[in-house]
Order: sequence, then structure tokens, then C-alpha cells
Amino acid sequence: MKHTKMTLSTETMNLDFVKKVESLSGSSVRRCFQCGKCSAGCPMRSFMEHPPNRIVRLLQLGQYERVLAGRSIWYCASCETCTTR
Repeated sequence: MKHTKMTLSTETMNLDFVKKVESLSGSSVRRCFQCGKCSAGCPMRSFMEHPPNRIVRLLQLGQYERVLAGRSIWYCASCETCTTR
């Protein structure tokens, strides 16, 4: 597994985006504790550079630009496997 270094600072964090996602989804990304079950069941995970649990973690850290810059969110099949685990 390749590890990438991420530098966090208050300048790169956008918590307003997190609030917007939570408002639109009706769920709090802050409740996720990174168990990985969502990614384990995702049928599209092998095509994603950021699997579902990493997308949530990036959102928790206010790194919305990294989420939106990748293609992972567009590979979602909307099967909702990640939300039922």
C-alpha cells in the first residue's frame, strides 16, 4: 500500500464544506471512526484512488479539494453498500 504524506493547516481546511455535505446528506461525517467496512464492501473500490473511508476521512479533515480533484466520487455505483454496513 502506498502512503502519501499530507500536510494539514488551518489554511487548507474547509469545514464549511463538511457542514454542507452533512446538511445535504443528513449524516454526520464526524461519526465515522474509520472501521473500513464501507470500503470493504464497495464494488467499485478497486477503481478508486480514494476508497469510501478515505473520502470520509478527507472530509473530516476539511480536505474537500482533494476529494473533488479525484475521480473516486464519480465511480460510485450508488448501490449504498457503504451505508448499510
